[in-house]
Amino acid sequence: MSCQDLDEQVVRHNESIKDLMQQFVRVRIVQGNGIDLSLFQFDYDLTFAVFFMNADKTIYGRFGTRTDFRNAGKDISIEGFKQALEAALELHKGYPDNKTILSEKTGPKPIKNTPEAFPALQRYTSEINLDSRVEGQCIHCHQIGEAQREIHWYDRKPVPDEVLYPFPMPDVLGLNFSPKHRAKINKVTSGSSAEKDGFKRADEIRTLAGQPIISIADVQWVLHQSPENTILPAVVSRHGEKVNLNLTLTPGWRKNSNISWRTTTGELRLVALGGMTLEELSDVKRQQNGISETGMALSVENVSRRERRGGGGQTNAQRAGIRRGDIITGFGEHTKRLTESGVIGYVLQKQAQAKSLPVKLQRNGEQIEVDLSLE
Repeated sequence: MSCQDLDEQVVRHNESIKDLMQQFVRVRIVQGNGIDLSLFQFDYDLTFAVFFMNADKTIYGRFGTRTDFRNAGKDISIEGFKQALEAALELHKGYPDNKTILSEKTGPKPIKNTPEAFPALQRYTSEINLDSRVEGQCIHCHQIGEAQREIHWYDRKPVPDEVLYPFPMPDVLGLNFSPKHRAKINKVTSGSSAEKDGFKRADEIRTLAGQPIISIADVQWVLHQSPENTILPAVVSRHGEKVNLNLTLTPGWRKNSNISWRTTTGELRLVALGGMTLEELSDVKRQQNGISETGMALSVENVSRRERRGGGGQTNAQRAGIRRGDIITGFGEHTKRLTESGVIGYVLQKQAQAKSLPVKLQRNGEQIEVDLSLE
């Protein structure tokens, strides 16, 4: 969703939002070149992201959430944006008395201060020359995410959870939010840690880890900054009353994140999967192919023709002879059920030093094993 699209929807759907937006100084950033990464820390796979901040760079909150590759606007709405605007203005009224509790909305020192300082982006400059072709000069947001990961994988070091699974959606903990509200729970997954912690449908999170919450993106920000084995205090509004709860982050909680929708995962597929796109088989197809509920069963949906930089003309999956329609039943030492995201995590975190891994396949009922290069 572009800023122009958003403005059109604002006018068409709700004139009151226009009045709200006029209370802000609106600045549109259209490229990543030269941006201050100590300030602008957000999910770099988003198509549309908003920062609400004071002139002194104190951040009131963020807006922008995404879980779908094809539909960038599925997880945001004009209604949710309006509520975020109202909440940001309310925080501004309380400023600077609330400055201390807002301090955690600014992130830690970044790996690099600007995008073009990353090795993968050094061909770019901090400023764009408008007298020449602009297209090849712009740093796209997703390239910043890719550059952060490349620092680890090109040195064959395990990619940290917070880099591989950035800005995790609360559904990994069992919380599903309505895009039409600030941070209102639409569903709590049965048996999840969130259910055990006492969260209920229609609860609206007001603060998490002491931070005021004005959108789903704010919840993601808190989760992004939180380590494992942490208990996050939360205040929710339930039927008009404040309720104090705790949100428990158990060991390995991030690894349940689905990263298949991310633009940056295209590069990860080349690095970890040799260019394959994988999808879990349905229960019916598992039975048809004689694969148990607990066994790995990943259909090869596509074998990319785009090679990694400096490759020799084919992707590693092509060189290994892997074909579209093959069913992967084993990857390295793993034969248990894993998603595509799980396999990528396994390779980039547990097999960072490996030069190749064996891959077990089913093809037309026949069992095949190939060697997949990771170089």
